[in-house]
Parts: sequence; structure tokens; C-alpha cells
Amino acid sequence: MNKGWERWLVGTLAVGIVAAGSAWILRPVEPAAPLAQVVPAPVQPVRPTAVMPAPVAQIVPESLLESDAPPVGVQVEQLLASGDPQQAYTAYLLVMGCDHFNKKHDLVIHDQGSRTNRSLNEDERRQLATMCGAMTERERLARLDHLAVAIKAGVPGAAIAYAAEGPFGDPSALTTRPDDPLVRQWKATAGAELTRAAEAGEAGALVVWGIQNLYGSGLADKQPVLGYGYLLANGLIHADRFGPNDPTAKAYADGGALAGVMGGALTPGQRAAALAMARNIAGKVKAQHRRGAAAF
Repeated sequence: MNKGWERWLVGTLAVGIVAAGSAWILRPVEPAAPLAQVVPAPVQPVRPTAVMPAPVAQIVPESLLESDAPPVGVQVEQLLASGDPQQAYTAYLLVMGCDHFNKKHDLVIHDQGSRTNRSLNEDERRQLATMCGAMTERERLARLDHLAVAIKAGVPGAAIAYAAEGPFGDPSALTTRPDDPLVRQWKATAGAELTRAAEAGEAGALVVWGIQNLYGSGLADKQPVLGYGYLLANGLIHADRFGPNDPTAKAYADGGALAGVMGGALTPGQRAAALAMARNIAGKVKAQHRRGAAAF
């Protein structure tokens, strides 16, 4: 197993969470503003449509390209042989990355040190062409099986990926077959998994599921207090981890650049209820981190 891929998982989870949130397809009520943009300047509210997001954006760390890697099919077999759901999720991400590369002939590479993104250079493009070029349609479709293993185990990041894929890999099914019992079952599962991930403090799930519940969508009924509470929880968790001056903490604070605008239509009572809910989530996450740290 290429050590670069082991580091790729960690980096992709961190970067892919944000990328998935920003990839959600939105229809703005006012001039559009990127969902994941964290800036001190005011931004306009956005409203989700019934259309599901595109699959998780393919942004991968430079460690992916540190050395030549075997064909994608070989790597997937090695990952699945471990029986580890986390490795199954890595296999899913690997296939998704190759699928994107095979279609676009490019990937966005993330430098975790400088926190900047760039396109592939020619050597990297040739390397990925060799690694991904032999991927079969069967291997591509099997990504959903790998993701199902990760979802069942609650692997971080899997909930957003599951929602992004849409019912059975077909996001349009939510609008073309909304009454199909299988689509309804998938929708219930996706909603439950996003709720689980958000309650566990996953940043991407808090933002994506917060937006969906705040405005209502093809996946979530409109529940403004719940949605706003998830957004505020994202800010509180970031404030606890990185300090109150962290850009995300400030943007997602009640009255902050993002959360304040999105929650502008809520009554003072609703905002207070959302803040209480957010504090509860952030408190649970903080306690869990303390228990984890104490175990080492």
C-alpha cells in the first residue's frame, strides 16, 4: 500500500469536507455567494434547490503524487482486503478521484503546508493517466459499495459523499422519481446520516445540513431553528479548537458574516433556541475530544 495514499485519506477528509459543502448546488435568493466562503464582508443568503450536490469535489493533497502508484484497481483491492471501513472510504475516494481525472484530465492539488490549491503539472498528469487510465466501468460503479461500507460504520466524511451521490448514484432521481419507495428510503437514510454527522460535529455536515434545513430542500423539510443551530455549532466548535478570532468561528457566530445573514429571518426566540442547540452540540464535541485526549 502506497504510504502516500494513507496520508491522502487524512488530507482528503479535511479538505473534502469543505469542498463538499461548497459543491452543493444552490439557487440564490439574491446575487450568488459561495457557500463555503468565509470572509468578514457581508454575504447574501442562498437557498438550496431540490437538486442534489455534485459528488465530492476532487481536491487531493500533494502526497498523492509523491511516488508512482499501482493501478487504481490494485490499490482498491489492497484497501478492501483490510476489512477496515476507513480503508473502504479511502477506496471510494480513490475511485472518485480517478473518475474525475479520467473525465477532466486534471485534478486540483492541495498543498496542506501553504493551504493553497493548484492544477497538475505534466509529470503528475502522466502519472495519473497511467494509474487511473485502466479503471473499468465495473470498478467505477463499485465505488457505491465501498461507500456503503463506510456509511454503515459512520466514517467521517461519508455522509456528505452519500448525499452527494444521490439515490443509487443518480442525483436526478430525487426530482424525477420522488415517490419511488426506494428513493424515499435512500432519502431517509441520507438525512439520518447527515444528522448523525452533524450531531457529531463534522464541519462539512454542519454547514451542508444546516443550509438544507434552514431553507428546506429536496432532501430536508424546512426547519429554520435546526438549520441555524447547526451553522452556529460549526462556529462554536471552530472557536473552541482555534480560538474566537478564527475566521470560520467569527463567520458562523450568531450575527457573524455568514450565519447572521442566513439567520436574519428568524425571531429572537428562534435564534435563542438555535444557539442553545448549538452550544449543546459543541459541548458534546468538546467533551468527546477531552476523553480522546485523556486516553493517550
